[in-house]
Amino acid sequence: MACLRDAGFGRDRPRVALILGSGWGAIEREVQDPFDIRYEDIDGFPPPAGTAGHECRLTEGALWGVPTLVFRGRYHAYEGHEARDLAIQMRIAHALGASTVILTNASGAIREDLQPGDLLAIRDHVNLMGLNPLAGFERVPGAKPFPAMGGAYDAELLDMLVQAGEQAGETIHRGVYAAVLGPSFETPAEVEMLRRLGADAVGMSTVPEAIAARALGLRVCGLSLVTNRAGGSEDSHEGTLKSAHDNAPRFANVLKALFAGL
Repeated sequence: MACLRDAGFGRDRPRVALILGSGWGAIEREVQDPFDIRYEDIDGFPPPAGTAGHECRLTEGALWGVPTLVFRGRYHAYEGHEARDLAIQMRIAHALGASTVILTNASGAIREDLQPGDLLAIRDHVNLMGLNPLAGFERVPGAKPFPAMGGAYDAELLDMLVQAGEQAGETIHRGVYAAVLGPSFETPAEVEMLRRLGADAVGMSTVPEAIAARALGLRVCGLSLVTNRAGGSEDSHEGTLKSAHDNAPRFANVLKALFAGL
């Protein structure tokens, strides 16, 4: 982390870390006086796999008036990264002083009332990835080894997110996000299993970051854009990206309203 401080990061004392998931990258352009670095140029960062929709860049600056670290792109387990690598952005956020993390992603709908284009505030998760970023002989520096995950998604931030949606003219649903390993999409039988487990939407990210963030004492807020109905025969990453890009102005307005209350 010292290399980032030497390069000037942390200068604005960031309060928030924002992870931009698939299709959410355009929000990075809202940062004022940006100072950025590509992941491959950060000492200790694993090489990005180059998944489409993830440009893999860290930007610091004022986002809607709030000093923010914007991580454009994330690491995924399905790209071959070790579980501990999935926590590295949370370690950076913690080391540079952020106290709140906002995790965004794209997901497939499981709950019947959720449709493509809906926004889902994550109130809880189900980890079916078969990994945990805290596991292993080497602990994540500064993290509790056995963190409680009840209330992992901050209740106050959850309410603020729903209120921000109202201010932006959007309905924000609340629900449970299930994380699976991927990269293949879910079968109809798997979607039925997830439904019976209590999941409302499914994706391939976010949960390792939420676990690491809580272990480091960060407040967590999660927002998911529903891009498809899970278990369809036409599911594709390209379709996910198109849906996210098409809806970018809507969720940018929601985040802008949320930041106004931070």
